[in-house]
Amino acid sequence: MLVSMLALGQVALAADSFPINVYPCPRADSAPVLDGELDDAVWQQAPLVSGFTLYESGELTSPQTACRLLWDDRYLYLGARCEEPLMEQVNLTRTAHDEHALFRGEAVEFFIDPDHNHARYYQLAFSIAGSLYDGEGMSTTWDSRAQVKTFVGPDFWSAEIAVPWETLKSRPQAGKVVGFNVSRDRNVGEQLCSSWARVDTALGFHDPERFAHLVLSGTPEMIGKLSGELRKGERTGAITVFSAEGFAQTTYAQLAAAEFAEVEGLLADLDRERLKEKDPAAVEEIGRRVGDFRARLTDMKAAAEGPLDAAAWTELDLSLQDLTAALRTIVGESRLKALLERI
Repeated sequence: MLVSMLALGQVALAADSFPINVYPCPRADSAPVLDGELDDAVWQQAPLVSGFTLYESGELTSPQTACRLLWDDRYLYLGARCEEPLMEQVNLTRTAHDEHALFRGEAVEFFIDPDHNHARYYQLAFSIAGSLYDGEGMSTTWDSRAQVKTFVGPDFWSAEIAVPWETLKSRPQAGKVVGFNVSRDRNVGEQLCSSWARVDTALGFHDPERFAHLVLSGTPEMIGKLSGELRKGERTGAITVFSAEGFAQTTYAQLAAAEFAEVEGLLADLDRERLKEKDPAAVEEIGRRVGDFRARLTDMKAAAEGPLDAAAWTELDLSLQDLTAALRTIVGESRLKALLERI
């Protein structure tokens, strides 16, 4: 059993390795004017994110999509810009409200899990012509009362949407975590479906467990304490924070401290299990493994003392997740072994 236990410790308990995207969402100083152009100064407060990936393969798509998000007491705002080199072939015909034909044209989908519970989420889709589709989960009975405006340029189209918190049945406040994703349906030239947060292809875009995360007015200290919330659903991918690099540096340091504390706790648990072990060979082997894990943790802490940009943090975060998963397995197996021996 000990050999089996230690072998299992080598395997990370990951359902997927998709990145966990975190967007610190600024509070708008003033409401943007909804004209689809994203040229109001208030939008510059919000991080611009891109890097949409193809739905099936996870490869970066071309042409790309970019977006920004803001919030205030009344609305959650999304601004999106879709690059389109074949604009002359685009169909600009409007569709009726909630008509599925919208998805056969050029459209952006905005998914919102307002209370980050993975159970109640909403889908809003808007077309290049400004048509709207909205629903709660897969049902279209919900009316978002969202405002949408679009703008068509020579080689891109852009849109702004304001979604009332009231119809989302949620109250905004600083520090609140909101699950979200932004997806694009492109049907000119070749059909391309892409999204910002990777999702499970078996579920389609309706995959709230793998949505990205908004943190309303999120500060580095705030986000640094949210590791458990961001990993809800046993997610094990790298946490990536999208904002100014100085902000991200502080946030990554906070997240690293929280993960180091978790590993220290698991090592203490394993050491306690070692002291309960009656088999001398098992005691020696578990002690050796604890020493190995502590040496790895020491190396990781040394790495965290240097600059933590997005690339360095991703590497460290993935290593910490592997170490944590291995420790959880060994601690769990040790407790099971002790229980069986008592029985």
